[in-house]
Amino acid sequence: MNVQSFLARLVVGLITALILLGLSSLTLAQTEQKKKLLFLTYAALYAHPSLADAERVVTELGEQGGFEVTTLQGYRLAADEMDLSFITADYLAQFDGLMMFTNGNLPMSNAQKQAILDFIDNGGGFVGTHAAVLTFYDYAPFGEMIGGYFKGAVGQDRVMVLNVEDSSHPATRMLGPSWPVMDEFYRFGTGLWNADSPEENVDELFGLPIPVAFSRDRVNVLLSINTELSDIEGLPVQAGGDYPQSWWREYGDGKVFYTSFGHQPDTWNYNQVFQAHLLGGIRWSLGLEQ
Repeated sequence: MNVQSFLARLVVGLITALILLGLSSLTLAQTEQKKKLLFLTYAALYAHPSLADAERVVTELGEQGGFEVTTLQGYRLAADEMDLSFITADYLAQFDGLMMFTNGNLPMSNAQKQAILDFIDNGGGFVGTHAAVLTFYDYAPFGEMIGGYFKGAVGQDRVMVLNVEDSSHPATRMLGPSWPVMDEFYRFGTGLWNADSPEENVDELFGLPIPVAFSRDRVNVLLSINTELSDIEGLPVQAGGDYPQSWWREYGDGKVFYTSFGHQPDTWNYNQVFQAHLLGGIRWSLGLEQ
């Protein structure tokens, strides 16, 4: 082999090595790029005292769980101070998932609400906690997506035993067959509001008509109240009744996770099992866990 041939092969080898090194670096950068979660805490009806804790804890969970969290402290604004015009398809496109601890008919146009649903339908993750099911009673497609609407509370400051109906999901696989825990849990509307009976099938706090009935056919239930093992005396639930509290579903190409937890600040600050439950649900919705 003459010198020119040797040098030519050496140059080709160096160029090939640089290309492969660049591709490897690009692949590594893509692998290390964190998913991005937008967390909204706007409250048009009632600002839960746990909202600031929720934003802080979810941000900390993101640091542990491999995703970045954007929070906007929406809970600080009164209903008449909210400007949500920034919620557009283009704005949402910079995120991989949307989390909502919101309530009420937030000041968004139907086009904006549909942009949220399109974001999820096209592969975005969605996480709803606690009062998210009191959001957009004026836009039934949102209820179809999340699974239903709040009708009334079960009660507060009492330990309830939850059945773990699916222990294989990332949001529940850290649990045993049951989970005794304290928070405010919910009942969901299983009937549709009708103008002929205007006082029926409305939420019990604000009188909002329920436009979508909850059904197990729409969701995959993870947690439900065990009425036999829980002290339900004086509570608006019946022995043997069905009271789901957390579920998942697919929505188009997106993944939806909901949990009724989150009313109490202590739940966010001190309940590490809840934090693991929520982290599993977030990571699953973002496609970080199967």
